[in-house]
Amino acid sequence: MLPAFACLAIATRAARPLTISPQARAPAAACSATFTLTDPAFALRRYLQLRAVLAGAPMADSTVESLVCRIEEATGPTPFDERKIWGDWQLCWQKNSREAAASQKALAPLPQYSNFMLDESGVKVFRNIVALTKRLRVVADVEYTAPEADCGTPGRLGSVIRRATLELRVGQRWGWRPIGLPLPLRGEGWLEVVYLSDGMRITRGNRGGVFVHLRPELLTERAAWPAVGGGSGTHRMAGRR
Repeated sequence: MLPAFACLAIATRAARPLTISPQARAPAAACSATFTLTDPAFALRRYLQLRAVLAGAPMADSTVESLVCRIEEATGPTPFDERKIWGDWQLCWQKNSREAAASQKALAPLPQYSNFMLDESGVKVFRNIVALTKRLRVVADVEYTAPEADCGTPGRLGSVIRRATLELRVGQRWGWRPIGLPLPLRGEGWLEVVYLSDGMRITRGNRGGVFVHLRPELLTERAAWPAVGGGSGTHRMAGRR
């Protein structure tokens, strides 16, 4: 099993050493932790890629949040780019605040997706999907409003939960539609895009949550392992047999 920092060291191939303050525990401290990295966004994306395919102890949340803060400092305000954000995204890391909804905290350990798309009525939404089991999932469509061109928060989307259902997916081979049970989830707020590239997005919610998503195609062994120069199958010695 590879320790998390070994994964990060392999992933970054940084020209300079990585230094992390051991006092980085609170959000404010996390933002002031000392990193020496040539590209913190590259480091975070590579770490999350490797964590998806390699066994090992994950990095502390405070360390990941420090990387997030460094990325924000390096890029500054991120204007919302609907073309770039459109499509499927898989949640790879999140931090829930004390103010987070109880349902969000309860569902946090499960596989999750948040896809920008058109719903069945043609409304632009980001569809949050939580896979409870292989066939059972929670789906919540959140309608969003793009920010005004001259506002001070160019990446902040207004958001309203449009609908939420508990879906049972059976009989797909025969063309059956999912069986849906409406859920009483309501609410409105905002979601701010603080970093966006073709492969990774970082957002902050109005209740203080932080969310890092990657494109699902980046989270396969074929996509992740060549990034660090490994050969086919050799990485299985690291814990995935």
